[in-house]
Amino acid sequence: MNRLADAVVGLPSVGDVPVTVPAGIITWWGVSTRMWWALVPSRHGARLVEAPSAEALAVTVDWYLRRAVV
Repeated sequence: MNRLADAVVGLPSVGDVPVTVPAGIITWWGVSTRMWWALVPSRHGARLVEAPSAEALAVTVDWYLRRAVV
């Protein structure tokens, strides 16, 4: 995530940045959107999440999973 375009805006720093999305989370590459997507479970149903890179998606998914626990 060295490029500005790959920055995840508005998310707090995570000391141990996840390298991959956890097993069990559905992910895919959008050919038309050129973005990574994931369905993240939550208390209110699945949340659709997008990110410009696989690394950014892993960080975003991790953030949503940590937030769901609180």
